[in-house]
Amino acid sequence: MKNKPNNLQNQLGLFISDDGFLRCKGRFENADLSEAARIPILLPRGEDFTRLIIERIHKDLFHSGVSQTLSKLRHKFWIPQGRSTVRQVLRHCLVCRRFEGGHYGMPKMPPFPRSRVSQSIPFASTGLDYLGPIYVKYDGENKKRWVCLFTCFVTRAIHLELLNDMTTEEFLYAFRRFVSIRGAPCNILSDNAAQFKLGSATLDLVWKKVIKCDDVQNYVSNAGIRWTFITELAPWMGGFYERLVGVVKRSLRKVLKGRLVSDVQLLTVIKETEAIVNARPLVYIGDDVNSNINLTPSHFLTLNPNIGIPEIEYDINDQSYSPVESSTDKLLKMWKKGQKLLDSFWTMWRDEYLLSLRERTQTKLKCGRVKSPYAPIVGDVVIIKDNLPRGVWKLGRLVQLIHSNDGEIRSAKVVLSSRKVISRPLNLLYPLEIEEKTKVDEENTCQSESAETRPVRKSAEKARRKIKDFYGE
Repeated sequence: MKNKPNNLQNQLGLFISDDGFLRCKGRFENADLSEAARIPILLPRGEDFTRLIIERIHKDLFHSGVSQTLSKLRHKFWIPQGRSTVRQVLRHCLVCRRFEGGHYGMPKMPPFPRSRVSQSIPFASTGLDYLGPIYVKYDGENKKRWVCLFTCFVTRAIHLELLNDMTTEEFLYAFRRFVSIRGAPCNILSDNAAQFKLGSATLDLVWKKVIKCDDVQNYVSNAGIRWTFITELAPWMGGFYERLVGVVKRSLRKVLKGRLVSDVQLLTVIKETEAIVNARPLVYIGDDVNSNINLTPSHFLTLNPNIGIPEIEYDINDQSYSPVESSTDKLLKMWKKGQKLLDSFWTMWRDEYLLSLRERTQTKLKCGRVKSPYAPIVGDVVIIKDNLPRGVWKLGRLVQLIHSNDGEIRSAKVVLSSRKVISRPLNLLYPLEIEEKTKVDEENTCQSESAETRPVRKSAEKARRKIKDFYGE
């Protein structure tokens, strides 16, 4: 029985022309097209020759997109499933990857760190950031001032210090004032600002040179401060203090309204802003008048959320009014009462505020829509996003993948052509996929070598006979 022609022959009207090419006849004999467009040459998918033709047309069209490259290709050639074939070839174009490729994908947000959701002393774990500049009037001139913001991981309380400039010395003075009031923190998380880096090295040197003359100083010297820097250009990694920077900025902007004030006036406004921000409610405020007190950061700092100068109300004619001196027993009783009150605040923090964090359902970082489908590998060539046109972004190579506490990769170290090593989050790294193309070629070579030693399947033998019948061999 005569074999039926295959579907491709039926659809395209395949025939062998006089020049020996396999062409597609179709129904365009009367169309106002060139002869090459009316009977295009059939090209097989997945062959190197086909890829080279597509790349040549793509370059001749100045690296145009898939549609324009495919349209030009069909003036002379026809490829089954041509659009997907052209798209696959164009994905490996290095020029297009540099200008249009996507960045590495970012994993889901990790769980809250233990230092963020565990009861601790206020400011034991602290976030650190700067805001400013703010202009003041000094000796008839306009001078810049900055504000250093300290944020507690757990209670979300803030502490503000005014700085005259951005030097390390000025920062250390501000840090000493902070420690004198709030106590020395165990952990500090901050950006990669130069004064912070130098300040961290100076603090380590100070801790190491503390004279170990008694147990307390030995403890302080051995404990020190663990200073951690977030990845460069990744402000979302310090989002818990960046959010409060925005709150403070908004308050200062509304109070100052662009006016120039003196240093004393600015310091007063900053401290009042600190008190107001620390008096903000941490949980949702209901409409029930009989509901419990509204938990604020001030409850953990002073046990009293009221701010401002208290009004004095007393009756001098009241005979029962007489100041009573404090005794040791009374002070101890007041201290126990304060501790009991503080325990109730921590219970509210655990039962209300901590559980309310579940309402924040965002699990993925908001970034560009176009993402690379490949995972980062050490040795990948990447371009590094910058605040410049994409054509002048720097090239680099991945030398180390940085794992987060949950084991996921969210940042990497990149070496530049100048041998400088920098850290960047994955969503600022755009792979060129040079390594990927090499791996695909190696896999194809291995597959072709293994195919020679593999036994021929019955379906392959049957297909081979059909091809011979089609060509009339």
